[in-house]
Amino acid sequence: MPGICRVGVDSAGGVILGGGQNFVYANGALVAVDGDPVAPHGVAPHAAPVMIAGSKNVFINGIAVCNAGDFATCGHAASGSSNVNVGD
Repeated sequence: MPGICRVGVDSAGGVILGGGQNFVYANGALVAVDGDPVAPHGVAPHAAPVMIAGSKNVFINGIAVCNAGDFATCGHAASGSSNVNVGD
């Protein structure tokens, strides 16, 4: 099972910045969701990426949570928690 992505902790080329939800936490950090922005880390397509892949089964307010291995629009895969997993 993949680890859940956390805002400000995990990255997909750049650190996942969050903003899509503000009340569910894992390991003391907000859980990242589909559509959350990623810190810019180069020129286009790395200038303003967002998370575009998420869980098929786990949602927060109808928005898919992001897992380790999910991609940002720039093509980078996300890292995730080593001990909070998503049962996809």
